Amino acid sequence: MANINDDIRGKKLYKEGTEGQEASKDSNGETIISKEQSIELDSLDDISDLFNDNAVYQYNKFLLKQVEDLRQDVEELHAFIKDAFGKDSSSAASKGDTGDTGPQGPRGATGATGATGATGRAGADGKNGSDASVSGFKGETMVGKQTWIFEAGLLKAIK
Repeated sequence: MANINDDIRGKKLYKEGTEGQEASKDSNGETIISKEQSIELDSLDDISDLFNDNAVYQYNKFLLKQVEDLRQDVEELHAFIKDAFGKDSSSAASKGDTGDTGPQGPRGATGATGATGATGRAGADGKNGSDASVSGFKGETMVGKQTWIFEAGLLKAIK
């Protein structure tokens, strides 16, 4: 298993400076070149002139070989990273085989009882019942030493 460093331990080959500036190193150890040279290097897109001029080619062929080796290494790294992790870093994951599904976990606790619902509306009033057990009763009865007199089912007098 390999680890990747936080930095690449390298510096840019050059940084753009001011017009007419001679190449020099700054306090960070980076090479500063003139604005004109920087613009010229940034605009280069055809290396064929280097190969067509034999004197220039002989002088730079070892550098050209090193640059091509580095280009191939970067190409291989790019292909490896894309195959291993995909193109989208937010969903990057190894593309290895999926393992077996693990056992089901324990059943969770029962949830809390929900809130009590609103009270329903009141029902209709029931029919009035009759007071037939005493309605229309007329008479007297002795309760202790007293006489209770009833009329129309109601206590009318006590004697």
